[in-house]
Amino acid sequence: MKKLRIIFICLILAACIAPSLLMVCGYKNANRENRVLARFPKLFTEDGSNTEFTKKFDSYVDDHFAFKDILVSAFNNTDIAVLHDFNGTNAVIGKENHIFYGETVDDYLGVDQLTQDQIDAIANYLTDVQNRFAIKKTRFAFLIAPNKATIYPEYMPDYLKPDEEASHNIDMLKKAMKRRDINFIDAKQILTDAKATNPVYYEHDSHWNNYGAMLVYNSTADLMGLEQYDPEVYTVVKDRTGDLHNFVYPATSYLEERIVYPEFHEYKSKRPVDFDRDKLVETHSEVNDKVFVMYHDSFGRSLQPIFSQSVGSLYMNSYFPYDLDFAEEKHPDFVVIELVERNLDKLYEHARSLGYSEELP
Repeated sequence: MKKLRIIFICLILAACIAPSLLMVCGYKNANRENRVLARFPKLFTEDGSNTEFTKKFDSYVDDHFAFKDILVSAFNNTDIAVLHDFNGTNAVIGKENHIFYGETVDDYLGVDQLTQDQIDAIANYLTDVQNRFAIKKTRFAFLIAPNKATIYPEYMPDYLKPDEEASHNIDMLKKAMKRRDINFIDAKQILTDAKATNPVYYEHDSHWNNYGAMLVYNSTADLMGLEQYDPEVYTVVKDRTGDLHNFVYPATSYLEERIVYPEFHEYKSKRPVDFDRDKLVETHSEVNDKVFVMYHDSFGRSLQPIFSQSVGSLYMNSYFPYDLDFAEEKHPDFVVIELVERNLDKLYEHARSLGYSEELP
């Protein structure tokens, strides 16, 4: 019995030590997350000792300990099997195999939303943006990419109970923009209407799928006078693993169907489009002489191939806060700002930093 205890203790110690030891020996995990992993911090910087060393070292170890994907997957699978829940901040396990981004829960519940005054500050900022471009005869529009839970609340878990009386940022801002005649692409309404026909978001991803992206593009094209395309003409491949899947099950793959649209018009880019590498992407085609500038986040990535085929020059800019001088330098016919619903508070902070308030301009 004593030998068995010693063996058991040794196995536990080995299991605890092995991930760190293998990391030191050079073992590298595959990066399955949609971000750059933490780098090993320097103990000294140009200004002297690195006061952030321990914090950054913790982040490095958290990202790089050996077998992280296997251990995280095993723990989460056990959590889900035993507790029928997932104890994580990045993802929420929903119904019928859907996973939702954890940072969107407050929006879904209707808590910690912006005040009406803060919403008005955003709308006043957007009013000035639209007026600034109107002087240059440039058509402007604002596009909110809805959180997945906004389009598919029926798949959220029952233990999350939204406040039915709460006002939500996306709806308050829509009303404020309507009062100010700001051009607005109502992606929430478009996707809510379409979801009965086809899925518009991926199951294990926080983003709309290519079908949803095409519907949003067509609405934008209608507003801007660009060519529209038949959203029902496509092929399907099964090759996509969602970003949220990697939060919960990083050691496994879950391939979802991905809609592929035909190439309507040829276009070229200066170098292969890679949004993980480049915050500025530029494409050109011979379809017309229109110039289009889009400020965007990750939801804009699936819009890029469609817009690239529809305008002579497309400039995609994912820097935030927005540098509006960038667009003016391109002399565009159209400018669109796309922003995901969960980050509307960041747009308010940007507007506030520029001095915008609830006062009507």
